[in-house]
Amino acid sequence: MTLPDAVLPTLHTLPNGLRVLLAPDPLAQTVAMGYFVKTGARDELSAEMGASHFLEHLMFKGNADMGGAELNARLDALGGHANAFTSDEATVYHAACLPEHSVELLAVLSVLLEPALRESDVEIERGVILEEIAMYQDQPESRVFDALRAAYWGEHRLGHQVLGTVQTVVALTPEALRRNFLARYGTPAITLVATGNIVPEAVLAQAVQISADWPHAAQARQIQPQRPVSALHTLADDTLGRLHVALCSPGVSVTHPLRPAAAVLSEVVGGENGRLYWALLDTGLADGADLSHAEYQETGVFEGGFSCDPARGAEVLRLYREVLERVQEGGVTEAEVRRASRKLAVSTLLRAETPQGQLFGLGMEYLALGRVVTVDEAVEQIAGVTPSDVAALLALRPFDTQVTVALGQTGALAELKESVQA
Repeated sequence: MTLPDAVLPTLHTLPNGLRVLLAPDPLAQTVAMGYFVKTGARDELSAEMGASHFLEHLMFKGNADMGGAELNARLDALGGHANAFTSDEATVYHAACLPEHSVELLAVLSVLLEPALRESDVEIERGVILEEIAMYQDQPESRVFDALRAAYWGEHRLGHQVLGTVQTVVALTPEALRRNFLARYGTPAITLVATGNIVPEAVLAQAVQISADWPHAAQARQIQPQRPVSALHTLADDTLGRLHVALCSPGVSVTHPLRPAAAVLSEVVGGENGRLYWALLDTGLADGADLSHAEYQETGVFEGGFSCDPARGAEVLRLYREVLERVQEGGVTEAEVRRASRKLAVSTLLRAETPQGQLFGLGMEYLALGRVVTVDEAVEQIAGVTPSDVAALLALRPFDTQVTVALGQTGALAELKESVQA
């Protein structure tokens, strides 16, 4: 699949440091735009955990000239596809519309990057976020993975919870939030991405005008080494009818040459029809089991887990670990690699078929790598993974280290600990 030169992505750096990544497609029926900010939960002080996500909420409250109600009404009138999310390393504000509304879309979307940060809005959103935290605390899957991240990362900032904790969110002041915004939302940290039926020259000219007065400095990210130690942690909750177990093992960074191999390995082991499916789900031993790979600037992790009847917890954990041990010792077959790489390649192509799907692929890869990754390149990387690449990854022996957290009934946890120690 080769795109015509006219629609290949182009990167532009404005005099104020703002980067603009454009991927025009004159045949597209929509336009998608997003501000990709290289800041997230890992860039916060531990005492201010949740500040990035808090700021994401406050951006939709408008600027000095426009209130939140008007801002959201205008975004909704453009098509109702405006949203945002915060992750460990990025915060993204995005929207889509019809081509004839692209100028207005960029103008309104840009209001998000000029927040008023009113004290009254801070207090309202504080309540909203505390309700959000409470909602996730009612979900066992969220609780066990929050505990896993804390156990695996320790004092490392990648262990920060994106939502923050009740204590940190309550303690965040308007002054602290303004300080976080000024330090982390300078133009060198922001990339505007526009895809679909756009006029590149018009987007560039409008971006220059809109961002002229934005802050021009952004704080540097702290890079930290990480050396996890295998351990089993348990959280008792006798109200739960299922046992929830989550595991973490070291992976590779976003710039590591074996990153595509890690994605393929995760699919072979934890994807649909992967080894965990046949060992645990097809046999009826567990109602869910998976493995994925997450990559960050300096490191990465394999994350996975399962849920099952409490009485089967020890057996399922043993089988889960056996799957990891067997793949690490015996490798993967050529057929497994071919199936997994093709599936991931098709998924990449399907996402890129719409302007909005291409927006996220371009934006997130640029934030992570600092360069433009075309759809062709992304597909070639994943489709080109070989059994030798996966073998090279497994030679790093990622599954020798396993940090495990189990959440469930007291009796089931006791049996689980006894089985691990035996």
